[in-house]
Order: sequence, then C-alpha cells, then structure tokens
Amino acid sequence: MTICDTTAAAHIWADNSVIKQLQVHSVNITSIEVELMAICTGLIPAMEIDNIYDITVITDSIAAARKILESKVDLLQNIVILLAFAVQTFLSKDGRNKIHF
Repeated sequence: MTICDTTAAAHIWADNSVIKQLQVHSVNITSIEVELMAICTGLIPAMEIDNIYDITVITDSIAAARKILESKVDLLQNIVILLAFAVQTFLSKDGRNKIHF
C-alpha cells in the first residue's frame, strides 16, 4: 500500500460550463483513499445543487467507485458512510436523480 500527499480536484459542470471548482489537500493517504477523496470532493457538492438530476462521475478507479456502494467496515468507513448517506439522500429526493460511473 502506497502512502502519499495529494490534492484532489473536482469540476462540476452544468449546461457545458464549469459551475464549481473544488480542491482538497491531504497528507499520509493511500491511493484508494485518494480516489475516494476525489470522488467525494465533487459528488457531494454536485448532489446539493438544485435541479441536478443526472450525475456522471469520471474516474480511473472502479475500485474506489465500488467502495462507495459496499457496506463492509474497514479503514475507509467514515468516508464511505458519509458518501453513501449523501448518495442515498440525492437518489431519494427525486425519481429522476441518477449517478453514473
């Protein structure tokens, strides 16, 4: 397992233009935590925007995307629980709401 210092960046787009840019810095983090942090950085704020029904997450880590939907308890428990709660809240708000990976 590799430990590193990193910056996660997220760009939230609507109607072909960037509406929000976010960056989060972290130290002593594993590669899977980096990927989860990047997904959280963009996904949670995107789900809080009114009139957003369809979200596409572009990531090169399917393992991180799968962790969001798993219920196993591990070191990433807090991140996964926070993100899973946010995803469930977003999806239950409106029947049109979708998230794609």
